[in-house]
Amino acid sequence: MKGIINNLRLLNLCTCVAGIAKDEGRISEKVLENALLETEEGFMSLVRGAFESNPVIAANGSCCLVGVIWKGTLLVANLGDSGAVVGVLNKKTKEMFADQLTYEHNASSPQVREELKSLHPDDPKIVIFKNGAWRVKGVIQVLLYYYPV
Repeated sequence: MKGIINNLRLLNLCTCVAGIAKDEGRISEKVLENALLETEEGFMSLVRGAFESNPVIAANGSCCLVGVIWKGTLLVANLGDSGAVVGVLNKKTKEMFADQLTYEHNASSPQVREELKSLHPDDPKIVIFKNGAWRVKGVIQVLLYYYPV
């Protein structure tokens, strides 16, 4: 079931990015953000519809990392524990090194916990420490990064 759900989410994400980019006439931070939000809303709708007959569906989740090169710029969107690095060649020394493009975006980060608390001031349990890890109640955040290629 989880594999099917993740495949549907990927197909939906690709469709959303393509559709929104076509409407906007370009790829941008807003296009990626809207595509990710639309995909997540579709998944949440699926969960809400199936929850009563199959409550384990709510335990499914995944991380997402999207990279798009548009007119010489690499745009990267990161959800959850995904991470992106790019290999960079030092032209003088001819050595290659990894440049970290994204950082894990989850509740283990104090900055993310504070962000969530400020976004949800009426929910004292928006982030909780459970089973040795920080957890978020049903909230997914998006980080977007831009790099000239």
